[in-house]
Amino acid sequence: MSSRQSGPAVVVGVDGSRTALHAALWAIDEAVARDVPLRLVYVIDSPPVPGGIAGQQAAARAALFDAQQAIRATGKEVVIDTEILWGRPLTKLMQESRSASMICVGSIGRNHAHSGEGSVAGALAGSSLCPVAVIHRSADGTTAPAIRRVVAEADNGAVLRHAFQEARLRGVPLRAVSVQGTQTADSAGDGNRLAQAQLHRRLTRWTRLYPDVRVESAIVRGHGGRYMADNEAPGQLFVTDAHAAQVRSVYNAGSSVLTVRSGNL
Repeated sequence: MSSRQSGPAVVVGVDGSRTALHAALWAIDEAVARDVPLRLVYVIDSPPVPGGIAGQQAAARAALFDAQQAIRATGKEVVIDTEILWGRPLTKLMQESRSASMICVGSIGRNHAHSGEGSVAGALAGSSLCPVAVIHRSADGTTAPAIRRVVAEADNGAVLRHAFQEARLRGVPLRAVSVQGTQTADSAGDGNRLAQAQLHRRLTRWTRLYPDVRVESAIVRGHGGRYMADNEAPGQLFVTDAHAAQVRSVYNAGSSVLTVRSGNL
């Protein structure tokens, strides 16, 4: 099955799992906002698994059909492209990232769950050439997660731009977090005041560009991955830079994660 259109698209890794379907539903607004197609890809791992090529193709077509039906049921106007690809899921999705506007995958999926180096979702989030959204299931596990808050590290301009865009798109508040190293008790007071002043200056530019986004700020100690692990929530989207070590520590938390690179502006 192939109905690929030329040009960029928001790509979703579909594998027949519920979390992949949730990622597809979450990605609709991303495609609509960018005025690009929503591209659904099913990667059949090679070599073929027991059951034969025909069985794998049938499963792929069924998964893509179910995802299309769920997307159309939302009533949102979005162009849908589909394609079945052959190869390793991580390899194929990395190739898609060369031209994609964004890639969306479920946090746990049948075909996208593991690679030789661990989770495909985690590896993709840390290495993709475009932004990657790893979407976690809702609290009850049966519906697509509704984003209620965006959380972002405020020390990176690319991260902040995407975080403000997501907060505006989803109509939710943004929590901007500045991660500071540990301090002694004597220096904590002055350090916090200086960090707060720097954070305020950093955010001023973005609040002028996005006056409709409600912003709160916080100074935290340690690193963003630890903060994320301690403050996970199904309705939260954590936006971070695609540093491999950072991604591995946060993508598996209970919140959805959007990773971006400094060049993804």
